[in-house]
Amino acid sequence: MLNQTTSRNNLNNLLIAVAIIAVFITGFAISRLLTTPRPQTVADAPEAPAVTGGAAMVNPPHQLQDFTLTSHTGEAVSLSDFRGKAVLLLFGYTNCPDVCPGTLAEYKRAKRELGAQADDVAFVFVSVDSKRDTPDVIAAYLAQFDADFIGLTGSEEALRTLGAEYGLVFEANTVTVEDHHSEAEAGHDDHEHGHTENIESDNYFVNHTSPSFLIDPDGYLRLLYFVGTRGNTLAAGVQQVLMEHEA
Repeated sequence: MLNQTTSRNNLNNLLIAVAIIAVFITGFAISRLLTTPRPQTVADAPEAPAVTGGAAMVNPPHQLQDFTLTSHTGEAVSLSDFRGKAVLLLFGYTNCPDVCPGTLAEYKRAKRELGAQADDVAFVFVSVDSKRDTPDVIAAYLAQFDADFIGLTGSEEALRTLGAEYGLVFEANTVTVEDHHSEAEAGHDDHEHGHTENIESDNYFVNHTSPSFLIDPDGYLRLLYFVGTRGNTLAAGVQQVLMEHEA
């Protein structure tokens, strides 16, 4: 019992550390949005910055609780539906300017690297933006990377419940603009003072936990990959857990 408690505490500490690092990285990326153009074709997005790449092993492996969300096809899909396959899972959203498309591009490269073994892998994208990311929106987005990628969405409550086990943190930040009117333009004194207003109610970015999670065919969390991890590294980890499962 003591060993199980210690292992659980170690995992929780690791996930909390990952969440803090991920939120810092995501916040830094968002601060550059207005000066960094979004790639015209997200499937060919440039690789994410290597400086933050790398992996952390979960030791001992941690069995994850099951959850059920709505897939990009509109069907209910559970984590347990992927038993027998390795799962690469990413939390993100379709309006993400760089981290999410960069990571999904690496998923595409990992799938290519795996060859026939990719049939034993589920590449899963879980949206943290249920307001805008409907199943149809997610389906169109993932089709730009790979038609076999699986998109999931659910209520904010459901995401926060299941995300606790992954150290998931996400928060929407609405874009605002300073609107200044001179007396000559406005015609009266009240408009001399600038005021801040929302551009659009659905015009916002989402700070979110950004590592990828490698889950083995038995539903155990095995590795966490940080932003910038290359596709060949992802593929090597997948091959390792598949080989251990077959042994």
